[in-house]
Amino acid sequence: MEQKKILFVSHDANRAGSQLLLLQLLRLLKERGVPMHLLLCNGGELEAEFEEVVGVTRLFQTKKITTPPFTGKLLRKTNLLKFYEEHSQHKGNERVLAELEQQNIGLIFINSIANAEVYYDFLKSFHDLPLVLFVHELAMSVKIYTQEQQLSFLLKKTDHLIAVSNAVADHYIRKYDFPAAHVSTFTLIDHEHIDQRLADVQHDILEKTYKIPDDAIVIGGCGNAEWRKGNDIFNWIASRVIRKTQPLPVYFVWVGAGPQHEIYELIENDIRLMGLCEKIILIPPTPRALDYINRFDVLLLSSREDPYPLVVMEAALQEIPVVCFEGAGGAPELIEGDAGFVVPYMDISAASDAIIQLILDPSLRNTLGQNARKKVLERHNTDKSVASVEAIIQKYLPLQVSEQHNQ
Repeated sequence: MEQKKILFVSHDANRAGSQLLLLQLLRLLKERGVPMHLLLCNGGELEAEFEEVVGVTRLFQTKKITTPPFTGKLLRKTNLLKFYEEHSQHKGNERVLAELEQQNIGLIFINSIANAEVYYDFLKSFHDLPLVLFVHELAMSVKIYTQEQQLSFLLKKTDHLIAVSNAVADHYIRKYDFPAAHVSTFTLIDHEHIDQRLADVQHDILEKTYKIPDDAIVIGGCGNAEWRKGNDIFNWIASRVIRKTQPLPVYFVWVGAGPQHEIYELIENDIRLMGLCEKIILIPPTPRALDYINRFDVLLLSSREDPYPLVVMEAALQEIPVVCFEGAGGAPELIEGDAGFVVPYMDISAASDAIIQLILDPSLRNTLGQNARKKVLERHNTDKSVASVEAIIQKYLPLQVSEQHNQ
């Protein structure tokens, strides 16, 4: 009898935390021989990388619906164009569902609550299958990416919930009464893969690309520019730290802020009015993020809310200490008091003072950074994390996986 597959669902293929984490998970499960398929609801930079790992069905239209010129004019005049487009969309959806039906799906694995609408409206024929939900979101993101009815339905249908941090797990147990017995708390970092990539990073990428001096002390931030990520807070802290540490060559660099983001012009304008265009550098989203992170001396996690960002673990693996806010998500669970500084929520002064202390004390940076890497390796062992995911899946869909990984 043919082995049933797991249908993974991703809301898009953008180069962001939950999508990158899913890509890592798929790579590692493929090595273990786990049968999988991916439903990709929207496109993005990671599409090709997903396709290298797993079979992909696209829910979104890869080409815009077009009509011949005469037909299009006629449809517009008779107000039938919308009907034509909806009919074409419906036919496209039927094609996607038929393709999924052929995959012999035995379990749904939803990556992110951003897929609540797709599960609720589109995957109705799969609602009788067991469901594992991997959540990366806290309250702000929930409001942005879901509607109450759809999220409630998704949680009701979820057999097991995986949360990336204790903060996230507590949120769904407390606010949504999700049964704690069906919650697992862990995240995934493929440290071997990252270490391999680090062997080829361009260590002087900031010096060559943005002309910073060789002895620059770099305080970094990372992520798509948005209010939740605290780009404005990052700039306020930068202004305070740069002013207090003059004439030291201190630079603040944010990787992932580009013109495509709504708040980009606002944060760029703030930087200009602060007179810090040469000291606060904004770098658009890039597949070379690790090259830039590698140049950081300190990671400043300025987020108002961040469940457990991948960049914290990527920085920790590179022995970079982290400054973050208490109560803003899961990062304090790793950083604690020995891998950086956890300061009171939105305390600009405390965050600035912590960064200044790290700037002035290289030996402290080294000690905290070394602790950070050690903690990631101990707490987020890749094999154990993947085995945990596999064990959860096995409860609901018995798999015949590679014996090599189960010895």
